[in-house]
Amino acid sequence: MALFCAFLLVAAILYICGEFLHADMGVLAGASRQQRFVASTVMILLTISLLPLSLRLFRFGPVHRDLVSRQAPALRRWGTLRMVMLGMLLVVNTFLYFAFELEASYGYLAVVTLLCMPFVIPTMSRCETEVQEEQPQDSQNSQNSQDSQTSQNSQTSQLSQEDPS
Repeated sequence: MALFCAFLLVAAILYICGEFLHADMGVLAGASRQQRFVASTVMILLTISLLPLSLRLFRFGPVHRDLVSRQAPALRRWGTLRMVMLGMLLVVNTFLYFAFELEASYGYLAVVTLLCMPFVIPTMSRCETEVQEEQPQDSQNSQNSQDSQTSQNSQTSQLSQEDPS
């Protein structure tokens, strides 16, 4: 949670310094069109690849097995990786927004990253849920069908006992 808050705080400080304190952060303002294009392309590709990866990280088989087997150490490791991916995207995109003198694409990328961050807030209940072993979908479906079959059988027996004809 400290890492999560630290990245949000750094991004907020960058934003406040750039927007309200009018700090001169336009260090890349003199970049050529080609440099701007390359930087923008790299950040767009990084953002659209790392966002889904970080959101689905705990669903990957090896990561989930590690979380179930080693729990606290694995959660610390993979949770830190997830926070660093999202936090670095947020901070770098926020910085580049001001470094390229309010280049809108970096602002949009920072906002999208910021909108994704509430989905991975490391609360205690979320952490407990992530380290629990989940039932596979097939066993859940078969359990549900067994429950409905048992329910139907009991209803049929109750109907036959009520109607003697």
